[in-house]
Amino acid sequence: MYHKHHTKGLVLSGRTEGDSDKRINIFTESFGLLNAKVQGGRNLHSKLRGGIQDFSFGEFSLVSGKTGWRVVSVRAEKNFFEIFHQTPEKLKIAGNILSLIKKLAGEENNPTLFPIIFNFFNFLEKVNPISDAGATKSLGQEQDIALAECLTLMRILHSLGYMRHDPELLIPMSSAEISIEDLVTIAPKRAKIITLINESLKAT
Repeated sequence: MYHKHHTKGLVLSGRTEGDSDKRINIFTESFGLLNAKVQGGRNLHSKLRGGIQDFSFGEFSLVSGKTGWRVVSVRAEKNFFEIFHQTPEKLKIAGNILSLIKKLAGEENNPTLFPIIFNFFNFLEKVNPISDAGATKSLGQEQDIALAECLTLMRILHSLGYMRHDPELLIPMSSAEISIEDLVTIAPKRAKIITLINESLKAT
């Protein structure tokens, strides 16, 4: 009898397999990037169908057998595609981040990486051009998103060992949180940060 594993996860992509099955790439909190089969996942009445769409986030139950990982249940919490589909710039950035994870992350437990991605997606969901009363003033929605993307890319690459930490940038690399204060701090250094990101991406 196979042991059932429970973990938070985010579906990066999926493809059909056979007549009714589906195979998905899940970035999980506990096991890193997994490729898992969803038996009957394409059936209209499948209980799993709603939680295995691209950009779906939730609690996954999986088993690992001789033929690999298999999803046995999922409790869907959010579908970031549905959340971002009316703001194409957010959807494009989210897709780029997930494509990078699919390319670079492996099947291993990296406790720092999942919170970085999840907090960035939550930031994208909530960011707006008007800051809260009494809080540090936002730089504007477009610039906030661009700076948060830079910060997240740096943290991803650093977490995976592809980027050196430059203390002169004053970037809190050990944190997964994104605050307006952090974005204000890195705004004047954006050009240097982009250069470091591009150099690191070329080396991957």
